Amino acid sequence: MGKNTLLLGNGSAFYSCNPPWLGHRGGITFRVDLPVATRRSDPPAVRREAALRAIAELPHPDVTIWSDGSARGGRNRAAQALIQFHHLNREETVRAPAGAVCSSLRAELTAMREAFAAVAGLEDGELASTKSVRLLTDSRSGLQLLGRGPANQTMALAAEVWRLLSAEHPRRERHRDGAPLRTGTSPLTRDTLHKIGPEADDECPACGEPDSAAHLLTDCPAYEAARRRRWGVDPRLVDVLGGPATKVVTFIEDVGRTEPPLDPPAPPPP
Repeated sequence: MGKNTLLLGNGSAFYSCNPPWLGHRGGITFRVDLPVATRRSDPPAVRREAALRAIAELPHPDVTIWSDGSARGGRNRAAQALIQFHHLNREETVRAPAGAVCSSLRAELTAMREAFAAVAGLEDGELASTKSVRLLTDSRSGLQLLGRGPANQTMALAAEVWRLLSAEHPRRERHRDGAPLRTGTSPLTRDTLHKIGPEADDECPACGEPDSAAHLLTDCPAYEAARRRRWGVDPRLVDVLGGPATKVVTFIEDVGRTEPPLDPPAPPPP
């Protein structure tokens, strides 16, 4: 993700944890404190001034993320985040459905996940130049949950956020290029596993349709949001596989298809 990542909110507690994975190049810090304490009853201008003062005291990052995932009345049409790539002199807005009925916490975590996935999906040279990322959110509960560390997450969405935070680099050796997907022999798709014998069917683990490289990369409706972020609407397979391998790799990471989609082992006989 980058050498340093800071997640900042408002409140009174401080959370910091050293990353437990090997080879990581920096640290991740959680802060929910402000130099000047505020209350919910304070005027908005007072609370805003306290927040801006806290931000001003922080080192200037390469990337700033402003997440917004508030769910009103238990419903949220889309989580979104504004990403400011200061070192690249551009901005990007990401949006994704958070669920027809969801909590504010789930909506906020969805916004965080989409933003960190967008940063991880930068081109090689751009990602290499990204040394620090700062996320700003009004979700105290989200920071407290993530602040427990990656090993203590019981919510799948929070675990996904940590996966993106803790990835030293999205280009892992086991799938650093798209050659198996180009030839249609990738063990990451069920059609290959079905052909060679381990699996009884070729159904996509996400939607149940026949799985293949084309289905995974361009057709599966379950992966539409991650696909649109990288290639737009209705990309052609030839363009996906003919473009930067970085996008294919980060897409596979984002949708959780980094391992062969094997069936769970059969229960032992009674």
